[in-house]
Amino acid sequence: MNFQDIPTIATAEELIERALRRASKIEEKVKNAEYRARLASVRKIHSVADNLTNPLQSYVKAFPSLDSLHPFEKEIVNLTVGIDRLKKSLGAVDWARKKILENATNYVPKARARKSSDKTITVLKEAYAKMTNIVRQVDKNLNFLISTRSIFRNLPNVDPEKPIAVFAGSPNVGKSSLIASISTGKPEVKEYPFTTKSVSLGHITSKYKIIQVMDTPGLLDRPDSERNDIEKQGIAALDYLEPLIVFLTDLSGTSGYTIQAQISLRNELRNRYSGHKWVDVYSKSDLDSESAKEYPNSIELSVLEETGIKELKSYLTNTLLR
Repeated sequence: MNFQDIPTIATAEELIERALRRASKIEEKVKNAEYRARLASVRKIHSVADNLTNPLQSYVKAFPSLDSLHPFEKEIVNLTVGIDRLKKSLGAVDWARKKILENATNYVPKARARKSSDKTITVLKEAYAKMTNIVRQVDKNLNFLISTRSIFRNLPNVDPEKPIAVFAGSPNVGKSSLIASISTGKPEVKEYPFTTKSVSLGHITSKYKIIQVMDTPGLLDRPDSERNDIEKQGIAALDYLEPLIVFLTDLSGTSGYTIQAQISLRNELRNRYSGHKWVDVYSKSDLDSESAKEYPNSIELSVLEETGIKELKSYLTNTLLR
């Protein structure tokens, strides 16, 4: 799913205002007033119906079949906006489209059948009221889709068929800074924990091949049942993408999480994903260059001093692209 391809979605009042404005420009150059009113009214009913239903249909079609999503994408959608709520909103918008067409079909013959201009105008106004009222009934659903589109535009377009490395660890251990230094990813970097609110993606290119590099929200050392939806996005990446896991541990004491808590989290994930490729990275070595030496078979690095960066990139390309 390309989360960035969903078009701009209008509110109920924006749709109504646009449809009525376009219909108001319709004129018929017929001398007989009654006949002119009938012709114009029929065209206006069709115009309003088309200018309401065509956008509604495009909104529904812009969202992919939720049941056909990759399991990772489906889980991310569920954690960010809710699968059931999204299905309900899309269903409501499609219901509105069908009801508008149904009303237009019913009112066109009525407009054609009226003999006087006044009666024809009365039918036209009734048709307008019916169709616009239907749109207003799904205003909350349209607003939800607008919000969903905004959220989706910040989600990564992950290709499950391409190699991927997922960076995991406690909050504030340097994942986002590292992602920004080794890839095209530009996650937000701040000097406080829980900066990362959702998964984000960067890319490393080597010999015309691409490695996806994912930043994930910090995880706390606790059971899944106690983790919030932000943490669960990172767990979803580990569960469904079968990545190479890059686990970061901050030995400097500046992250706000004890080494013991970080090691406990590391061991829990290492056992849980024992079948995944794995590399331990000890970050912020400029603040503590000695502690990492106690942990062999790992990569010690400092984004600030740009040490260990090339070693990590080399490890990722050699492991994922060979």
